[in-house]
Amino acid sequence: MAIVVSASRRTDIPSFHSEWFYGRLREGFVDVANPYNPRQVRRVSLRPEDVACFVFWTRDAGPMLDGLGALEEYAFYVHVTITGYGPPLEPWGPATEEAVEALRALAARVGAHRVIWRYDPVLLVGPYDAAWHAEHFRRLAGGIGGSVRHCVVSLYDAYRHSDARLKKAGLMPACAPDEWEPLVHGPSPVVDVMHTLTGIAREEGLSVAFCAEPTLASALHSERMACIDAHIVHELTEKTFSERKDKNQRAGCSCIESVDIGSYGTCPRGCLYCYANRRIR
Repeated sequence: MAIVVSASRRTDIPSFHSEWFYGRLREGFVDVANPYNPRQVRRVSLRPEDVACFVFWTRDAGPMLDGLGALEEYAFYVHVTITGYGPPLEPWGPATEEAVEALRALAARVGAHRVIWRYDPVLLVGPYDAAWHAEHFRRLAGGIGGSVRHCVVSLYDAYRHSDARLKKAGLMPACAPDEWEPLVHGPSPVVDVMHTLTGIAREEGLSVAFCAEPTLASALHSERMACIDAHIVHELTEKTFSERKDKNQRAGCSCIESVDIGSYGTCPRGCLYCYANRRIR
């Protein structure tokens, strides 16, 4: 049975480690250390017959475009995160306009069916209120439009290290997920902004999936799609792979099983909300 390879929830491989990744493809394997026990190392085959699909996660896939020929024998698709926050939440880019152009260049090379836009996470705090999100999401959706298969939206989930960074910057959301979820079926600014974003997306011909937000997805009648989704993988490959739910992901996540080949602490962007950036400062 072939595996689905996540590249990567832990770091931005397309932006910063594409040469390393293509080198591992040539070698046919990668050794992945357990982030909680570095002495425990798993060798993962990257041979075409052993990989059902690569799922890439990035803020800018531009640096990997020149090497895309190495993926001709593989199924793959790409999650591209573009929020438009800028500093201080996203101190090290890319600039919004550059990110949109890079996404469109990627879609032109690989097809819109292989590209997913992530507006993730949504933080309702400080200047980033409902009106800000509506304005910026509309501008992004207008520029991205037909270059992606759909849009993924998610709320900020609390982690000790990211909470500390947000609090230090005065940008910690007042309402945690366990506080807003009971209000989904009643008046709630969180539900209101998500309803607005969903409506804007549909105006632009985009369907919306909610990442690890099943209650919101149900309340807003959103199509249930996982970020690592068996239906998408089946669309791209004829290989057999596990369709079991990935038990290692957070509650509410409906992704299927995958193997992540990234390493924490290797993305230099320094986004304050990032769960994979474990530095407090």
